[in-house]
Amino acid sequence: MALFAVMWVFRFLMRSWVSVQVSRWIEGAFYALLGTLITYAWGLFSGFPWDIEETCRLDHQQHWDRGFAGSAGYFPLSNKCNAAFDLVPGYLNPLLATGVSVMVICIGMAAYRAWKRRKRASRCGPGRVAADHGCGGPVPEA
Repeated sequence: MALFAVMWVFRFLMRSWVSVQVSRWIEGAFYALLGTLITYAWGLFSGFPWDIEETCRLDHQQHWDRGFAGSAGYFPLSNKCNAAFDLVPGYLNPLLATGVSVMVICIGMAAYRAWKRRKRASRCGPGRVAADHGCGGPVPEA
């Protein structure tokens, strides 16, 4: 419930600060970041148990190799029982990379839209004839 409240407040604040086109891309970047953080938390909680030896042997019926003890990685997420078995599900790291990529694309598109809007505002400012600058305004009658 609190997550919905945060998203609603974020949407309201973004729409009051920037144009609708820019705020949609920023909102998309926010949701991509939120999804990426949730996916990362899921990977941490599923792949990093309190007792790795017990988890490998009892829950996954895998041999626990002491040579891999302490070989946990946080990006990409990895926590191996032995050379062939990883406790972190294989779909998590591609999801993380996809989430980060979507977030970067959304931020880039928001910056492009803001730049394009600013460029158009400077070109189509007050005192200029809209039809002469391609601003989309009405054509003045001759």
